[in-house]
Amino acid sequence: MISAGTILVMDDDVEIRRLVLKILGPAGYKVKIAERPRDILRQVFSTRCSLVILDVEAINASSLRILKELRAWSTVPVILISSLLSEKDILAASLAGANDYVTKPFSHMELLTSVRLALRSANTIDQKITYETNSVTIDFENHRVSKKDKVVNLTPTEFSLLSLFVHNAGKLLTHDCILRRIRGPWFEDKKTYSRVYTGRLRRKLEDDPDHPQMFQTEPGRGYRFIVQR
Repeated sequence: MISAGTILVMDDDVEIRRLVLKILGPAGYKVKIAERPRDILRQVFSTRCSLVILDVEAINASSLRILKELRAWSTVPVILISSLLSEKDILAASLAGANDYVTKPFSHMELLTSVRLALRSANTIDQKITYETNSVTIDFENHRVSKKDKVVNLTPTEFSLLSLFVHNAGKLLTHDCILRRIRGPWFEDKKTYSRVYTGRLRRKLEDDPDHPQMFQTEPGRGYRFIVQR
């Protein structure tokens, strides 16, 4: 079973919360409850959860806004629980960032299946186990980095940024994207933050930090990680 991290459940219905805990707890999942919708984004970031279960009365402007704001900086899977979902609602929620939905009332197996499939898909798509070149090796599972067979000590923030770069190799990561994904959507000093931490990775991992090959600058926009063979 794939169950890394925490499942964050946002539901103001006590009975539904109890049911979700009753289903997911014995299956080996760690569950955290978020009772207030306005706290959901901060709790997603602070818990570094692996999955969000969001109970909504209907797909409306408020629920779509939460999904869109979350998708602006996170790829965490989201499962919606609702008793009022039309085909139009399902399409709108999917376009806003929902991965799946479960209609109330639901069975134990229905919720478990949705959770397992969402987690399996996220792990298959987003997680590399190792990254290796002729000089740098990254072990994501054990959070170990080495360069030319010597261990490189990275801070948690540096490792998170390195992971973001590697899992988005070849893609432009803007200053805003880096800030949102690493520090959350509430920080402002975009360019300074990304420059400082990308500079640290260059000094620790590049052969020539002044002429970087892996962490390349896109002037005025951000950075791009280039895979080295």
